Amino acid sequence: MNHSSTPDRKGGRTAILAISRTSNLPTFQSIRRSKTSVSSLNLLNSEIYHNKLGVKISEMKTLFAYLELTRPLNGIIAFISAWLGGMFASQDTIQNLVDIRLWLVSIAAFIMLSAGNAINDYSDYNIDQINRPRRPLPSGRIRRVDALIFAVILVAIGIYLGTLINRNATAIAILVFAALATYARWLKRIPFVGNLVVSSLTGLTFISGGIAIDSVQGTLIPAIFAFLFTTAREIIKDLEDTEGDLKNSVKTLAILNPQLAVKTAIGFMGLVILFSPIPYLFSGYSWHYLLAVVLGVDLVLIGCAIRLLRDASKESCTAIQRWMKWDIFVGLGAIYLGTFL
Repeated sequence: MNHSSTPDRKGGRTAILAISRTSNLPTFQSIRRSKTSVSSLNLLNSEIYHNKLGVKISEMKTLFAYLELTRPLNGIIAFISAWLGGMFASQDTIQNLVDIRLWLVSIAAFIMLSAGNAINDYSDYNIDQINRPRRPLPSGRIRRVDALIFAVILVAIGIYLGTLINRNATAIAILVFAALATYARWLKRIPFVGNLVVSSLTGLTFISGGIAIDSVQGTLIPAIFAFLFTTAREIIKDLEDTEGDLKNSVKTLAILNPQLAVKTAIGFMGLVILFSPIPYLFSGYSWHYLLAVVLGVDLVLIGCAIRLLRDASKESCTAIQRWMKWDIFVGLGAIYLGTFL
């Protein structure tokens, strides 16, 4: 056998390596290193993706926390109230749809109320740690200083919108801000006075809609209705918050005399019921209003009053004030029906 014709194995491997080096063919080691690099790159990309996703989720949570701080449902009520105030004043639905002044005052009402809620939560930080620990500030989702900055920005926007409407609207916006700040800092801690401030501002929302279109005619009835209704609800909210208010030396009527607070809240509910037929009897509201207000507001208030009289516990007051909050929409709808049908 001719051994010279059989290639040497060692020499063959050497030749293969030489060929791979000269011809740029990948070796087993380079392939392994390449796979390792690809795996590392994929891992790095995955970490970057999850970090970005985590940032986006965190940003969304913060956004929702600020939205919660504004109490959007209350803001919607303020928006509708200002809008209806303008419609009641002009009684021209088509014109209101294109009147920029009414749009601006309604948006301003939403923004100013949102600012008021932020200011209130800033001032009530210690109280809310007991009464409402899940709110954005006591839960740590928003810092107190950030809530205050947010409120100042909203107030500035609200006042600016007022300047775009007319001088009276600007004055109303400044007055509302002053009242909200004073309420949160001092008036809230004065028995019954704080309740009257909040209910007065609620009634003023309707009047502001009329002021925007230079006429307050027709806004007085919904303003009175809102004032009486809100006063009752605010007292019930104080009854709900007695634990935190007591520990923070806030002397509300519910703290000083719980039984008197219950009677006062029921008394204002009674005033709403007594007032409800007056627009139908003396102001030309249609029978649609009377039917809606009796079935949708008066009967609900009677039920709430009976429950409050029987049980004024925190849980009961929470349920009652929530029922009343939703019932506000029924009252607004009843007034709208009475005016335009």
